[in-house]
Amino acid sequence: MTGPNGIIDFFLHPTFNFLTTSTSSPTDIVNPLTGSTVLAPTAGLAASFGIVWAVSFAPPFAGRTPGLLPIYEDKVFDLIVTHTLASGLVVVTQRFGTHESNGILFWEHLLPSNVLINVFPNFQLIVEWLIGI
Repeated sequence: MTGPNGIIDFFLHPTFNFLTTSTSSPTDIVNPLTGSTVLAPTAGLAASFGIVWAVSFAPPFAGRTPGLLPIYEDKVFDLIVTHTLASGLVVVTQRFGTHESNGILFWEHLLPSNVLINVFPNFQLIVEWLIGI
């Protein structure tokens, strides 16, 4: 029998078979992304558990390791997740940067206020929300 902790964990961190991707929920994402972008300018992102990304264009001089899923010598993007406290103070709760060509990132704390993404020069990135079904 599943206890209350198991039920809470299920809704906070659902398993992969209960997740899908979307470019429109909770807010529209216009792909591909380049430069600096605010993915979620509104508070209360109840629909998202994180993001999924894939590099759609990388410069030839970025270099990469051979293999099925490239890892670039240059950083692909940085991501900053913020939360707004009841007092109005905005705090950074998660920072993430990667050299990988694709992947998935879960929020450490749900309901972020803003998700800022900085795609490094000459890269293009396809991003989708990770939402529950």
